[in-house]
Amino acid sequence: MLLASLAIAAIAGACASEPKPRARESDAPAVIRDVPTVFRQTVGAQCTLRGTETILVSGFGLVVGLNNTGGGPLPVQIQSTMERELAMGGIGKGGVLESGPLAKMTPRQVLADKRVAVVLVQGVISPGSPLNSVFDVRVSTLPGSGVTSLEGGQLWSTEMRLGPASPFGSMRSRKLATASGPVFLNPFALRDAAPTAAAAFGSDDTADDGITRTVGRVMDGGVVTDPLSLELLLDSPSHARASSIVAAVNSAFPPGPGDEGQTARGRNDQSVAVRVPRAFRDKSAEFVKLLQFVPIESAFVDEYAKRYTDELRENTALTEDLSWALVALGKPAIPFLQPLYDAPELLPRLAALRAGAKLGDMRAVPYLRAMAGAGDTAASAGASVPASMRGEAIVLLGEMPFNPTIDVALRELLNAPSLETRIAAYEALAKRQDPAIDRTRVEGRFTLDLVSSREELVYVTQQGEPRIVVFGNDVRMNKFSLVSTWRDRFMLVNDGVKSEGSSDPTRPVRLYYRDAGQQVAVKASVPDRLGDLIKFLGRKPQFDDPSTGLGMTYSQVVGVLSELQRQRGVNAAFTTEENRLIARLNEAEGQLSMPERPESEEKRAEAKNKVIVIRPGSSTSGIVLPGDRPAPGESLAVPIKRDPAGEKDKPKSP
Repeated sequence: MLLASLAIAAIAGACASEPKPRARESDAPAVIRDVPTVFRQTVGAQCTLRGTETILVSGFGLVVGLNNTGGGPLPVQIQSTMERELAMGGIGKGGVLESGPLAKMTPRQVLADKRVAVVLVQGVISPGSPLNSVFDVRVSTLPGSGVTSLEGGQLWSTEMRLGPASPFGSMRSRKLATASGPVFLNPFALRDAAPTAAAAFGSDDTADDGITRTVGRVMDGGVVTDPLSLELLLDSPSHARASSIVAAVNSAFPPGPGDEGQTARGRNDQSVAVRVPRAFRDKSAEFVKLLQFVPIESAFVDEYAKRYTDELRENTALTEDLSWALVALGKPAIPFLQPLYDAPELLPRLAALRAGAKLGDMRAVPYLRAMAGAGDTAASAGASVPASMRGEAIVLLGEMPFNPTIDVALRELLNAPSLETRIAAYEALAKRQDPAIDRTRVEGRFTLDLVSSREELVYVTQQGEPRIVVFGNDVRMNKFSLVSTWRDRFMLVNDGVKSEGSSDPTRPVRLYYRDAGQQVAVKASVPDRLGDLIKFLGRKPQFDDPSTGLGMTYSQVVGVLSELQRQRGVNAAFTTEENRLIARLNEAEGQLSMPERPESEEKRAEAKNKVIVIRPGSSTSGIVLPGDRPAPGESLAVPIKRDPAGEKDKPKSP
């Protein structure tokens, strides 16, 4: 008995001396968010959203169909890369090209051909872009290349991979998209550029007019084939909290037509996968904004709405964030927004109107019309509003559901003295598919929109869908004018003589055109109305009658319009859409450096002692070691103590 007691005591002592198992420590550094109190119960205040950066994709591609302005030597690595790609695609003797100008050529012969150019292709994919989303791509010749012009070229299908383009032999990143389509050179946007070396070669398509012809774009030429998903990472792992976040996101963004499953799906106690709903297919950036302001506890929507609108009256520094937070609450927020539609201060008023318009509240329409400057009384009120706010008011009107008063107001703004206002009104009406716009799709190449306006204007897009917009009631080519371009391969002559025996005031314009690859010239008589001339330029010629059209590309038609304006063939003003692609490429290239994941035990231990401080208004996080002092103008965040009763979170004393 004594021995048994001693054995039990020994076992108990041994168990007591063994260390107790500890919970697994996270390798991730602690996250402390410097978040305004009013937003601390939202998804973005308790999670890190991954995948919100704009994504740079690029590759080396081939532009074909040039007028002997391509070819030339290539760097050895690029030559090997393109020969391999062409061979894998079946190009060469016995390959897929059985007919056409490049048939039966070897890959090396194709690359040396003067009708072909090797180019760098770059694009930017918006955060969360779903499968088959489209985007613009930039096409440029290689440094030191002998290619003098990409005019009239067609980009062959090109693989677009994550990050900068890499030649054969380098590590290849993930393929995310493909790109192809006609190359567009915008002479209006590039007129102030310095003359390029193209002029020195004396090619038919390289006149010394200061237009850069070695850089272009393919509008809507990129297609996402392997989308990157969004992911929410909880600051504090918790199955219950992750489930609450999944429920909140799915409640805010329920499945709609064409959606496959729920918007959010929990992976584990720290990760939630998020899919962009089909309704936000073309505005994924807006979805990302709303997602971060979704309240986790959706049972208190009225309380949140009151809190946000009260803050909107008092804190103008947060007006934009508060506006999106109110939209994330949905239609229950509308009654709280309406008293702010005529707020005396512009910033809270615009924030409330933005939220109301996004939620489809028709009571916001009169106030948006006044801010946009539509109507006799509204025009004077809108004059005191900054141009950027007037422009946003017009955009918001265009996004609202059908309402005749909206359409009337937007049509009225087509006659506004400000060019920016007229274009914004047109864009809003085009989005609403307003019947006031006379729309023609020209041979599937581009869209021609005729807009009634007292002010004559030609507007050319260079993002998304190719469009030429003619503002005016009857824009015509000037009498007694001569326009010549492409070294006299294209000429227009208006003698100012009316057609005999016709009541139509149209004056026939004599046209001469010789295609770069053809020996036969086309001579035709075309109307002097600008819209009819544009249709003729883009219309494909009939086999038995080449004079029925010229079959020009969008880029070529815009080139003709550029010369019409430069040589005073028309009186209309010309303008082009703002170029946003370059800015997006620069932004994406600046985000390529990613923080490294700690791999060794020493680095993980170091990471545990770090604190990630996330400050409002910043898309990046700074890693701060304990004891570090804040940078000038910054302050380290104070840890937040969560109130179990659901009251407002209060900061813990430092």
